[in-house]
Amino acid sequence: MLVFQFHHYIKPEHIEAYKAAIIENVRTSMSTEPGFLRFDILQDQADPAHFSLYEIYRDAEAREAHLESTHFLIWKELVLGQEMFAKKGHGGEFDPVVISHLDEETTL
Repeated sequence: MLVFQFHHYIKPEHIEAYKAAIIENVRTSMSTEPGFLRFDILQDQADPAHFSLYEIYRDAEAREAHLESTHFLIWKELVLGQEMFAKKGHGGEFDPVVISHLDEETTL
């Protein structure tokens, strides 16, 4: 199992477009990629332009498959093409210790 967490910093005028694009990416990833086990997107209450992505994959190969998927490449082109990022993000790979979850997708 592989956990990947990443932080995105979006220009304020692109927040809603970013959210729409990332929600579509989550839904498509979860419905078409069997190795993609969990995909959470969190928005910082103190800084609404800061998003944290929390992704769980079956293994490193599943993550690579995601990065090569058509829907990810479309999302990447959309976000980069519209220059939505305010600054470079950061993140990394983690090994899980404890993972708990809800029984179904919750989009607020």
